[in-house]
Amino acid sequence: MFRLIALLVVFSLCGVAANDLVREVTSEATRADHQLVPAFYRGYFYWIGLAGPANQLTIYAPDGHLAFNFQTEIGTVESVAIDTDGTIAVAWKSEQGGGFDLRDRSGALTKTIQTGRYIPAHVSFAEDHSLWSLGVQLDAAESERPDHDYMAVRRYRPDGRETGAYLPRSLFPPGLEPEMGGWQRSRSIAVAHDRVGLWVYSAKNATEWVELDLNGNLLGRWPLDPFYRNTRMALTTDGHVFVQHFDPEAETYRIHTLSRDSSTWQLVEGAPNGWLEGADGDTLVFSDFGLGLMHVRWYQPSTWQLVEGAPNGWLEGADGDALVFSDFGLGLMHVRWYQHP
Repeated sequence: MFRLIALLVVFSLCGVAANDLVREVTSEATRADHQLVPAFYRGYFYWIGLAGPANQLTIYAPDGHLAFNFQTEIGTVESVAIDTDGTIAVAWKSEQGGGFDLRDRSGALTKTIQTGRYIPAHVSFAEDHSLWSLGVQLDAAESERPDHDYMAVRRYRPDGRETGAYLPRSLFPPGLEPEMGGWQRSRSIAVAHDRVGLWVYSAKNATEWVELDLNGNLLGRWPLDPFYRNTRMALTTDGHVFVQHFDPEAETYRIHTLSRDSSTWQLVEGAPNGWLEGADGDTLVFSDFGLGLMHVRWYQPSTWQLVEGAPNGWLEGADGDALVFSDFGLGLMHVRWYQHP
C-alpha cells in the first residue's frame, strides 16, 4: 500500500500551568429533572416561564441569590441582557411586533422600545452601553413569515434609538433564519472589546460563528460543522472564542478555541469539567453536571494547554506511525496522512 505523508506537523503545548480558578459560588438556582435548563448572561442565570407564563422572568445574580422575579407587561420574553450599570434589557415579541423593555437595577420599568416587524431574539450590551440584537424581521403582508431579506443585527443607543443595522439575511442560504433558537441559546450574540460574535444557523442543522466589527463590518465566518452535539459557545471580552461539544467517539466533552490566523478550531487540553455556561468578562464560567443547587466556577482560560498545529478535519485513527484525517463535510472523502513524532 502506498502511504502518502502529506506534511510533517509538530504538536506543541503552550501555557502548561494548571487550571486557574478565579471564584466559585453555590447558587440558589436549582436544576431539576424535567425542567428547562437556564439561560446565561455574564454571570447571571435566568429562566423564562419557570413557574408561570411565558412572560415570567426569574434571574439569579452572579453571587447566587435570586435577584429578580417579575412579569413583562407586553408579549412573551425572548432574551435578557444585564449591563454593567445594572440596566436590564428584556427583549420580547407580541402579536403587534417586537421590542424590548429597559429596567433599572431595582427591576423597575424605565422605558419600552417598539421595534415593529423586527423581533430582537437575542440581545447583548457593549462596553459603551449600546444594546446589540440578533433577530428576524417579519413580512409586512404575512406576519407569520420572515421577510425575504433584512438586516439581522441591530444596534441601539441607551435611549433606545436604533443607530445601525447590519448582516443581511441574504448572506445565508434559504431555510432556517440565522437567529433561530429559543431563549436558552443565550450565547447567540456577545459583544467584546472590538467585535460582535454571533452563533447563527447557516442551513438545516448547521451553525457557524460570525464576527462583525463595532461598525457592523463582517470580519469572518467559521463553520461549526464538527460541533453538533450539546454545543455551547463563549466569547470573552478580550476576543477569545470557545466552543464546547460532546465527542461521541471519546464519550466526553471537548473544548476548542478559534485560531483566526489559520481559520481552524484548536483543541484545548486541561479545560475544567462541567457545562461551559459562557463568558463573564475575560473569564469562562462552568457549572457542575447533574441536578440540584448549581455549583458555578469562574476560570481564567489563558492558563490552559492548547494543542497547536494539529491538522483540521476528523481524526480517523492511526496508520502505523501516522495519524489519518479526513475533511469535514459530505461527498467524496479526502483523506490525509500526517507524521506525528
